[in-house]
Amino acid sequence: MPMPKPMTPRLHRSLRRASPALLAALALSCGHSHGSPSTPASPSPPVSTTPTPPAAYVCPLGKGSTAADCSRATPTQLLDAVNTAIDQVAQKTKGVLDTTVQDPKNSGQYQILDPKAYVDGVVGNLRTAGMCADPDYDFPLSRISVKSSNDFSEDFVIVYHSQFVQRGPGSYRQSCSPAAFPVDPDPSWPPPGSGCGKPYPPEISKFASKVWLPGMQYATLDSTPQVGPDVNYCRSIGYKDNRSYCPVRGDGSSERIPCECWRVGKAKDTGICGPTWVFYPLGTPVDGKSGQLCKGLDVNGCENDPENQFKLFVSASGTWTPCAQNGVCGAVSR
Repeated sequence: MPMPKPMTPRLHRSLRRASPALLAALALSCGHSHGSPSTPASPSPPVSTTPTPPAAYVCPLGKGSTAADCSRATPTQLLDAVNTAIDQVAQKTKGVLDTTVQDPKNSGQYQILDPKAYVDGVVGNLRTAGMCADPDYDFPLSRISVKSSNDFSEDFVIVYHSQFVQRGPGSYRQSCSPAAFPVDPDPSWPPPGSGCGKPYPPEISKFASKVWLPGMQYATLDSTPQVGPDVNYCRSIGYKDNRSYCPVRGDGSSERIPCECWRVGKAKDTGICGPTWVFYPLGTPVDGKSGQLCKGLDVNGCENDPENQFKLFVSASGTWTPCAQNGVCGAVSR
């Protein structure tokens, strides 16, 4: 008889985490806006559309520096300008923010109906006020960079919970000296909007692979891509034990999955973000040539976890190798 399919175990790292764009789309179905009452004698002026930053915008203050030193300094110098730019979006545009829904109440932190139009509107207002402003390279739907001179720049997170405006001191992220933007993207950077921010992880250098959940009918294998040897990088993302190899981000980091997806790539057989698992049956040399892709527990004894490509269900005996797009592989036997 065909072997019953396994029930998916609870994942320590879920790939079904909703994206900011999806949550914003759901918010769109819940939000609404009210038009202003008209008066025959003095008709209301038409509501303007959100100012969209020009695609070919060039900061008149010039380029920033890739060697800028960034830290969280208080008080900020540009927070009032950012708050004013947010107010202008709320007061002068339609279909971008729902000002009848705020979190918390009376905070001015309105529900966002159109994330891109909101961020573009704030950036456009700051530029109109004489400053240079850009959406963040890695997080263009939630973060912005602002400067009024090349002596310094400041970064703000103007969205929280992917659904509401974030403003006030809580929106301030860091200051950089000299100004850290705009700069030309480096070929070694992830693609724009990846969700994997600085410091960017180096290439995958090995996998930590193991039998995660042994079982009677099948076992669950797990793989964790690692980078190194690089003590400085590991320390910069929170590992203070002087380890030289570490994951691309620490456990619980919202950037872990985006950084892993960028560095590991997509599996060749499933097209899902994560390693390509190759199976070498017992007695088969692990030579990079004799392996086979997993086709199902009832076919060749191994099956990709449909919810997490970093895990694998196995019922056969042999060796499995999770491999990144750069050719680096791990190995786990059972």
